[in-house]
Amino acid sequence: MTRSLACMHTPLPGPKQRKLLGGGVRLLSPVVLLAIATLGTRLPAQTRTDFSVDFTNCSEFAGEGPVSLKEAAPLVPAAYTINGAQSGTANIVIRATSCASVTVDGRNPQATTLSQIGINIVPPDGTGDINNYTLVYISNNPFLVLRFQAAGLPAQYDPGLTYEYSASTNANGNLYVAASSLDPARYFIYGPETAPPPNSAAPFLANWWYAPHGDLKMRQQTLLPAISFGTSSVTFYTASTSMLGKLIGGNTFSDFSVLALRGVYPSGHMEVTTSR
Repeated sequence: MTRSLACMHTPLPGPKQRKLLGGGVRLLSPVVLLAIATLGTRLPAQTRTDFSVDFTNCSEFAGEGPVSLKEAAPLVPAAYTINGAQSGTANIVIRATSCASVTVDGRNPQATTLSQIGINIVPPDGTGDINNYTLVYISNNPFLVLRFQAAGLPAQYDPGLTYEYSASTNANGNLYVAASSLDPARYFIYGPETAPPPNSAAPFLANWWYAPHGDLKMRQQTLLPAISFGTSSVTFYTASTSMLGKLIGGNTFSDFSVLALRGVYPSGHMEVTTSR
């Protein structure tokens, strides 16, 4: 039994489980306790790794830019190849998303905010418009977090995770994202974005990877059948002494020179699978 699974079968998680959930017992709202009890009884051992997620009416920031290969390389297992490593470069990918509704395995729909940070990699299986190795996964959806933990990803539960987009009459505006989880670091994102042009939707396939242990590979494959992109000029902020701060080389990062996008999409579907 993994430590994340253990927390699903106890009313009050111990210290290790509290860390995984992003804080102390004070964070365990009735919704979280319900998620622990519900998932703990619904998931037989043989099906705890693979699951699906559906997203409805979402907007997001996605940015990619160069960071130190020296700092990035130790964070990515040898089974994965960092894109650009052969020329001495690496790219960080930062994403934040807000959805009107998210369901996990078709259940428990609720408004959800999530944020992912990773390193861009060469596609391990040759699929996807983008492939990244996961360093950080944070969400205010306890069902989503606990499901990832059960599959082996140390996702963080942050009930205060904030995503605000203040739009003007022309739909352009400013994005503010704040992650207050203490592990691995607090961070926030702020800056102007523009609305996607009309009739510009196109499909997009994104793969995020993680190595739970040994030679296992977790793939989070998300298909967005129709996503429209505007532009983004945000800045990322964090503590310079944190893992993320060392990766970006200080307190701030705004060099999203590979891509800097505001995405809007009506629906998306993610399949999370673990294999060798």
